[in-house]
Amino acid sequence: MADDWDALDWTCPTCAASRTKTCTTRDGRPRPTHLARRLTSILLQFAIRRGRDQPPAERAQIVRSLITPQESDTSAREDYLWHQATSELYLWDQVVAEAGQHAAATVEGHLAGDELRDAAQQAAHRITQARDLLHEWHSERAEYPLDEELLAGVLRPAPSLLARARRRGDLQRLEADLARRHVHLDQPGGTWAATWHSDGALTAHRDDGLCVRGWSATPDAAEQVLQSFEATSRHRPQITLTLHGQRPEAPAAGSDPPGIDRVEILRAFDSDRAALDATVAAITQLQRAWPEHEISDRVRAATTQLQASEPQSPHFNLYQRQREHDWAAGESAAWVRTDAIVQAIDKVWGDFDRSEASRGPSWIPRAARELLTTKPDQLAAFLRHHLAEEPAISLSVINGPVGPLYNVSMGGAHRTHLFRILGLPRLIAKLYARIPPRRFDVASVIDTANGMTEVERVGRGWHTLLERGLLHGRIRYEGDFAVLDLDHAPAPWLLGDAALASAYNTAYDRVYPGALTELGIPATALTGRKAWERWLYG
Repeated sequence: MADDWDALDWTCPTCAASRTKTCTTRDGRPRPTHLARRLTSILLQFAIRRGRDQPPAERAQIVRSLITPQESDTSAREDYLWHQATSELYLWDQVVAEAGQHAAATVEGHLAGDELRDAAQQAAHRITQARDLLHEWHSERAEYPLDEELLAGVLRPAPSLLARARRRGDLQRLEADLARRHVHLDQPGGTWAATWHSDGALTAHRDDGLCVRGWSATPDAAEQVLQSFEATSRHRPQITLTLHGQRPEAPAAGSDPPGIDRVEILRAFDSDRAALDATVAAITQLQRAWPEHEISDRVRAATTQLQASEPQSPHFNLYQRQREHDWAAGESAAWVRTDAIVQAIDKVWGDFDRSEASRGPSWIPRAARELLTTKPDQLAAFLRHHLAEEPAISLSVINGPVGPLYNVSMGGAHRTHLFRILGLPRLIAKLYARIPPRRFDVASVIDTANGMTEVERVGRGWHTLLERGLLHGRIRYEGDFAVLDLDHAPAPWLLGDAALASAYNTAYDRVYPGALTELGIPATALTGRKAWERWLYG
């Protein structure tokens, strides 16, 4: 099997099966890898990847001789040379890059070789772009949209024109997909004043003072960025949008999007006095109820109770696992419900696996003692320092039908564990929202080790969710694998496999009792994974 995987790196000279595609018979049925493809793989692997001791110029000659089309090869289909051109570029980007490194090393004793190496890398990058363009141009058009109007009447488009048509095609499809999303947001949201720049940078302020910074590939996507910071997944932001610069003819890259800084986190901390007062009151109550000499024992008992009654949910990574590139994201800062944080990096509450002893399991009782022995009139300043002035807790937002859930995304796991164990009602955090992808590939949702049975089950589950109004979009198939073109998911975790969906159902029903039943899921389906599977697949 390893030889087959190596062979799939190269176009088959017999049946013209492209890279990553299995060989086929003349009538299109799958078959074992052709012997010619295996031999080609062995030779090219040697020339490109294993011939490291050969100077690049000599390796280039080897490659050239190996990939020159043979006129006597009458078994190849008509489109073989097109595929071969793509494969040839795949080889040459490696050769050119390594030639630059070789040249830089050769002159190292006399010249600084950085410019030689960088020039070769730039050339290799251009070759890679040309290879990708050829592949997309000759592949399924539904997967790689083109602005056909731009190419109208052009028989032999230059690569630069073809690349422009691809960028415009991406934008047209993105804007068409976005137009279908907002129709499912049936409740009016906050009033926003937003500014979008031609590089994709987005800044928005809501009428209650909330600030969001981020980026979107097109100004039409600004609504999707702000929607994640609305009260629920069903609220539609009311936006007044100002454009700086021209509307793009291609998706903006968003290479350096603006983010929330410490000043804005401090402003958010100070702006919600009710949240701060509620948190201070809860700490003061614990100070009265827990004698100082009992703090460690009380913390230990509270940790055990939390782990037993509210174990953490799996990390929500459905969006990151999809093939689609990011096209919008945003950051903000706000006080959030502590009990809505359902995943905090370290999977067991209060148990940290850290190399530094001071950051291990002893951290929680030590930090709890410091917090609970702080004088009541100093608690506000204590919280401001440890939550807002120090690097903020960073949470990713998973918006739902009546309110959001959160995962700790980077910093702040220790402080989050402490607040959850102590049962404190609120904490201030930096919030990050990644917009749901437009397409979900079932193979990127499941554990592929579970085989085709799981592939079929998840696809069937998507159909059930569509039929019951818990999901909006269209399902198509690539072979046996379902692909969901998503318009809207009021509870996005339902897109995952049964383990993820049932865990988040349990957490959401605990934080927002009755919300999923009101959405249309019977209470009997929320009692565990088996019950969810019976309802969804039965």
